[in-house]
Amino acid sequence: MKKDKEKNRTQPEQAEQIEQTPGDPPEEQKTAAEEEPVVEEQPREASVDEWREALELAVKQRDDYLDSLRRTQADFQNFKRRNQTSRADGYADGCCEVIESLLPMIDNLERALSAAQPEDPLTSGVQMTLNMMFEGLKRFGFEEVPALGEDFDPEKHNAVMREQSDEPGKVLEVFQKGYRVKDKIIRYAMVKVSVE
Repeated sequence: MKKDKEKNRTQPEQAEQIEQTPGDPPEEQKTAAEEEPVVEEQPREASVDEWREALELAVKQRDDYLDSLRRTQADFQNFKRRNQTSRADGYADGCCEVIESLLPMIDNLERALSAAQPEDPLTSGVQMTLNMMFEGLKRFGFEEVPALGEDFDPEKHNAVMREQSDEPGKVLEVFQKGYRVKDKIIRYAMVKVSVE
């Protein structure tokens, strides 16, 4: 009998525990929620005109985005091209400036060679130095502008004197050599030109 009483005691306690588990809404709320019917709104069918307007708007937006993308791509290509051109121009201009600053040294070495005795061992050293300098600068497109005996060309030569001759328009004498780097003249040859 004692066992039956103990069973009866534990069963109501368990029943109370089941009814009051946390997380379950109280019974009053459950019934209130169950009583309210859920009203689902039926989507309204769009008319053909509304679909047409939506399609036209989507096509217009697509065209705007496509046009914007094409413009952006073209601007970027132009930027890359300008950047490459300006970098190449900057490099070429830098080379020309450095070589231009070396021209007085080249002139002085040539003057030293013309004033020196051919037998002097120092002459061969100066000549070797000058040759090495020319070889190093040739890698950058450096070369002398031909002048002596050539037809006078104001694009390459700077006439500072003239002399009458049977062959007019020829360069008779070079006072200072001219040089160019690739196609750019960095110093015009200073020359005497023949005239009629």
